[in-house]
Amino acid sequence: MLSGLNFIHGLNGSGKTSLLEAIYYLGRGRSFRSAIANHVISQSAEKFSIFAQIQAESQQTVPVGIERERDGSTRIRISGQDSGSSAELLGLIPSLLINSSCFNLLDAGPVFRRKYLDWGAFYLTPGFLPTWKMYERILKQRNAALRERRSKKELDIWSVELIKSATMLDALRRHFMAQLLPFLQSVLSTLIALPGLKLAYYPGWDEKLTYQDAMALSGDKDMYAGYTQQGPHRADFRMAIDQIPVKDILSRGQQKLFICAMIIAQGAMLNECVNRRPVYLIDDLPSELDINSRAHLMALLERQKAQVFITAVEREALAGSSAQMKMFHVEHGRVTEEN
Repeated sequence: MLSGLNFIHGLNGSGKTSLLEAIYYLGRGRSFRSAIANHVISQSAEKFSIFAQIQAESQQTVPVGIERERDGSTRIRISGQDSGSSAELLGLIPSLLINSSCFNLLDAGPVFRRKYLDWGAFYLTPGFLPTWKMYERILKQRNAALRERRSKKELDIWSVELIKSATMLDALRRHFMAQLLPFLQSVLSTLIALPGLKLAYYPGWDEKLTYQDAMALSGDKDMYAGYTQQGPHRADFRMAIDQIPVKDILSRGQQKLFICAMIIAQGAMLNECVNRRPVYLIDDLPSELDINSRAHLMALLERQKAQVFITAVEREALAGSSAQMKMFHVEHGRVTEEN
């Protein structure tokens, strides 16, 4: 399948979503349908393997493979060499998914919005991943010290280190949000008009305080609770129009357009700021979207010149769109190109 728009249609259960899942797995090292290995592997098999040829930004072709056993063990190979980290896959294949679970960005808890923040910050800033890992490691150590009622001296050591890493992590997330906003405004102008929209970033503690002051004030509460109650692990961002949450104002179809705008803005920022074009995976295009909305979405993706994989049950789902794309039909897991 080629760069640009690739449209894949077929009956329910024919394997359309499984194709997107395989591409996603190569880019993320995990499935978007289940985190449990046994749920991804066929009942009659002991493992699964995925292989692909990736064209890197240097135009060099890179062979990539991933193998997952029933016991959860994973083997990743890149350019014929074993890799011990899925971060290398992330670096090769920036993949962005639009499917029914993306409504979690509006409906569910802050963990989904933090993942959105961290995906973008990972690609925008090379130092993000080590900073995030350092914060998570220190947070775990401080929580253990709190839980086990260790000495104040030991707790203070972990608190000082946590403040340092938290401040760095927060700065990187703020940088991502600042870079994202112009791209989001541009994408929204094409997909859906939302006058008065505001995005407010919440770092995970009272913004009127430095994190050091917030930690000092919550010290006794942390001791009582046995864990760190404030910090970047509680970060979130809120989306509102005239101080009313977006999800309480927009229809379901408008919510999907807004979510598409959020995700496509990430891809546009990636392309412009770090010269990386993402792979878009859009499962069940017609769901929640009318013909005009689909046409606007297709035109926007076509202008990005990214690689896009779109699924739908019927070929007629593209009615109203003038975008140029390759057509594929899936039946019993077999993919056939159509004219």
